[in-house]
Amino acid sequence: MKKLSVLVIGLLLLGNLSIFAQPAKDGPPFAQRGNRLKAALKLTPEQEKKFDDLKYQQQQGAVDIHAKIQKNRLELKKMITDKNIDEKKILQLVEENSKLQGDIKYSATKNWLDIYKILNDEQKATFTKFLSRMSDFRAMKGRMKAGMGMMGKKGAGMMNRQGKGMPPKGEMK
Repeated sequence: MKKLSVLVIGLLLLGNLSIFAQPAKDGPPFAQRGNRLKAALKLTPEQEKKFDDLKYQQQQGAVDIHAKIQKNRLELKKMITDKNIDEKKILQLVEENSKLQGDIKYSATKNWLDIYKILNDEQKATFTKFLSRMSDFRAMKGRMKAGMGMMGKKGAGMMNRQGKGMPPKGEMK
């Protein structure tokens, strides 16, 4: 019974650790998006320098936070593999990682606001359109992930918010 409860707790924790995974933001897609944004904004050389400096400062801070999150994940993993389940410590690490992820999001939002301050009115309009499209894309990506996670599960169909949509395969009317 004790082994079963340890196994269940371990599986739950490992399943929930994926929540803390952050997409890589330093690879080509992020760089391309930043370059497309700078081109669309038609920044002056002075604005481009400030833009790059702000982006660098934000990324530098995020690296430290990501490192701490990774250390916490390792500590959780070690506790599980050593079968040393300390409920208080696990909850503390999970709570700390959640706070650290919030700090990263806060930092990114502050960075957007700082960039916004260096723009003229025309650039601000372009920037807000970009942010709007980016948030729409992220929402769509989240909905797609949720839908893909349901695919293959018996009884799961593609549904909209009202619970209407395509029924599961084999239940077509």
